[in-house]
This record gives sequence, C-alpha cells and structure tokens, in this order.
Amino acid sequence: MRGLIIGSAFCTALLAAAPGVFSQQPIPSPRDSVFLSLDTNVISVNYGRPSMRGRKIMGGLVPWNKVWRTGANQATSLKTSFDMTFGGAPVTRGSYTLWTLPSPDGWKVILNKQTGQWGTVYDPSQDLARFDATVETVPATVDTFTIVLKGTGKTSGVMKLLWENTSVSVPFQKSDRIRPLSAGDSTEITLAGKRVAVRYSRPYMRGRSIWGVVVPNDSVWRTGANLATSLTAEGDVTIGGRSVPAGSYTLYSIPSASAFTLIISKKPGGREPAYDPKADLARIVMKQERAPSPIDPFRIWFERDGTSGGTLNIGWGDRFFSTRIAPR
Repeated sequence: MRGLIIGSAFCTALLAAAPGVFSQQPIPSPRDSVFLSLDTNVISVNYGRPSMRGRKIMGGLVPWNKVWRTGANQATSLKTSFDMTFGGAPVTRGSYTLWTLPSPDGWKVILNKQTGQWGTVYDPSQDLARFDATVETVPATVDTFTIVLKGTGKTSGVMKLLWENTSVSVPFQKSDRIRPLSAGDSTEITLAGKRVAVRYSRPYMRGRSIWGVVVPNDSVWRTGANLATSLTAEGDVTIGGRSVPAGSYTLYSIPSASAFTLIISKKPGGREPAYDPKADLARIVMKQERAPSPIDPFRIWFERDGTSGGTLNIGWGDRFFSTRIAPR
C-alpha cells in the first residue's frame, strides 16, 4: 500500500511539472507572418519556419526541380490589399499560396489561386503565374528559413527568401493600371455577305504549362476565360462540315493529348459557362498542329483561304487547331 501511495505521489508530481517541461520543447517549424505597408496598403506572407538542424538544405531537404511549399506544414500564403506587378507578372489584390521551383540553374516563383490547403497539396492547374527570380549566394549561413518583405520605395518593395546560403529575391510594385488577366477580344469573318463573329477572353501563359495542366485533358473547357465564348452567325454556315443555322451559340472544347474537339452548344453565348451536353449542336474534331512560335495570349481567329470560305483557328502556347468554315 505504501508503495502505491509513493507511486501515486510521484505521478502527481510529474503531471504537475509536465506543462513546464513540455513548454520548453521548441516547435520544429513555428508559424510566422511578415507584413509591409505601402502607401496605406499591405502585403503579407504567412509561413512555417523550418531550421537546418544539421541537414543539407538546397538539393537535399529542398530537392532540386520539384515544387516546394516554401516553408513547412501548411501552404505558405501571400495576401495583398492592392493590385501589383510581382516578379513582373500582373497580380490583382487577393489571397494566394506561394510556391517555388528550385534548381541549380535558377529558381521559379509560383503564385497559386488555391488557398488554405496543406503544403503537400499543390494543383498546377490553379497557378496564377510562374516567373524567374534572382538568386544569390550569401556568406553568412541562415539557420532558420526566413521570408523578408522590404520597401524599396513609396509603392515598391522586394520579397526575399533566405535559407542556408541562398537568397532568392522577387521585386514587386503597386500598380493602378493592372491589365485584365484575361482581356476580352473578338474576331469576325464575312461569308456570302453575312457576318460570323466570335467573342472570347484571352488568358496569358504567365510561365505556366498549358495543355494537360492549366487546360486539363479530356475535360470540357470554356475555350478561353471568364464568360462563355460566343459564336454569332448572321447567316447559315458550315463549320467542319457540320451545318450551323444563323443564330447565337456557345463554344466549348475537349482537348486531349492528340486531338481537340470543338463543341458548338445551342445555348446563347456571353454568359457564365454552364455546359449542358443536351444542348450540343455539333462536335467537330479540329486539325491539330505545332505552332511555329509560342501563341500568347490565347487566340481565336479566322483566315480566308482564297475561296468563299476560310478557316476557324484556335491557338495557345505551342499548339493551334483549325477547321473549315463556309457559307451554307
């Protein structure tokens, strides 16, 4: 009985001391935030701060040529209350996650539109922009990963990523003239005295891989950005040999690794994209070719072919697609 009492007393003493004991254990990768005010606006980064702890970092814990969470634990977040150019890329105010692609030859910085996820959950199709960063070797070893936001002017600054003997710098600048990331555009052709027009939005590559990534394979795509892409024909036409009566339509598409299928939907264009396969008027497999030079931004255009008709062309990145269009 006495032994039991002594044992109980020891356990009680240990439990009483436990909060103090455990509170002294360092958190391996504590969370931290940095802020910078520019002309009454704020940019901030929230990230996990791993330490070296005797490990090789660049090319080791941070592997080359693989997307890195740029910190630890939860994905690193970047918030800006102002429109800006970040590493030369236009970035509208909002919340993003920050990633990097380190390599021995240089680093790419990635802003991604997905937020709130764990740092191993990276979706490249959500990338807003990818761009090259300036990389330097610093003589003094930085033991704990550090992100610094420093003002370089009233409306400009630089973000620095520091760890081991590596410094990665990204300049940014407040801008009140950020162009729309996917500006609207149109193209038209006249066939037998009747106008055929396409209205669409023009997303930019911004360093991203397009086919199979930003535009996934084997899924219905809006064929542009923002509002649904519209086709308006004042007269009856044929597109890819399929009859298209005069009227207003929406264009969708299904890209794949080896083909590009254009979908003409009977729903009027210019609205929020809401694809309904029951409204399909026609599906047309377009001719696929390699672009002689990168097409950026995304583009839709008509070309005459010396007859009464011409071609409808769609291109982005390293590919373009075409099909014949003619009066009916």
